[in-house]
Amino acid sequence: MARIGFVYNSDIRNNGTATLCLNSAKYQLGLGDEVDRWRPSGELPERELYIYVDDGRDDLDWICPKPNAYYAIDTHLGYDYRLWKAKQFDHVYCAQLEGVRKMRKDGIKNVSWLPLGCNTMAHPNLQELMEHPNKDSHTKGKPLNKIYDLGFVGFVNRGAGDGSNDRAEWLDFAFKSYPKFWFAYNKFFEDMAVVYIRSKLGFNISIRNDLNMRFFEVLSSGTCCLTNTTVEGLTELGFIEGEHFLGYKDKDEFKVKADFGLKNFNEREKIAKNGMDFARANHTYDKRMNKILDDFKIEIS
Repeated sequence: MARIGFVYNSDIRNNGTATLCLNSAKYQLGLGDEVDRWRPSGELPERELYIYVDDGRDDLDWICPKPNAYYAIDTHLGYDYRLWKAKQFDHVYCAQLEGVRKMRKDGIKNVSWLPLGCNTMAHPNLQELMEHPNKDSHTKGKPLNKIYDLGFVGFVNRGAGDGSNDRAEWLDFAFKSYPKFWFAYNKFFEDMAVVYIRSKLGFNISIRNDLNMRFFEVLSSGTCCLTNTTVEGLTELGFIEGEHFLGYKDKDEFKVKADFGLKNFNEREKIAKNGMDFARANHTYDKRMNKILDDFKIEIS
């Protein structure tokens, strides 16, 4: 079996996409010890493929050995560095469609779209969390009833938006509209899922209109996702507003959709289940990693 080396720095983003990609290859794809992880520095042991995953660092000039693939998830935040980096790789995968278009325009021909996703181990639903061996440590011994109207896990990112979706402004508006709002940060994986499971709606507002991790994570938790539809890629991935999630374009529509979800239990939970089932069937990180392996003609035995 081919040895796969995942490469990323963990100083800034230790609990992000890179970790999920690595774990999905090890456990969901069953590659186990054939997969290892290295920091981007010095010489690396020989591998059949190196997968370099965005890690929040824009200041590393280390060159990845070949054959190699680059998963550029942050083209919407630091494009110039990622364009420079992309020129060093056999194939580039952008999490955002806009990143694909920009790189092709800037001369990167070996680039394709690979959206973000979810991981069922890291983003459990209610039943899975209830059966989790470390349930009490994640729940702090408290029940998992839906006691919050909205739940959000993430950072404020003031000023990172384009004016129409500044996250600080949106979070302030959402909290004033629905005081039973659980805002949390520095919660990852199962701890993050607890927030969504205890919330009737999982709130998402993306910065710079990226199709972000939170969208998929809320869906995987089995909670109805309330998200902005100004992002690009939802339709292309098969998601349908009102069937898999509740969507809004502006603050007026946000209120309408949030009120609908909060007042209509059966419809909300039906949308939540549809969204969870669809995301888990089609948009998991093991499927994303399998796509890279297929492109490099690496078979999983």
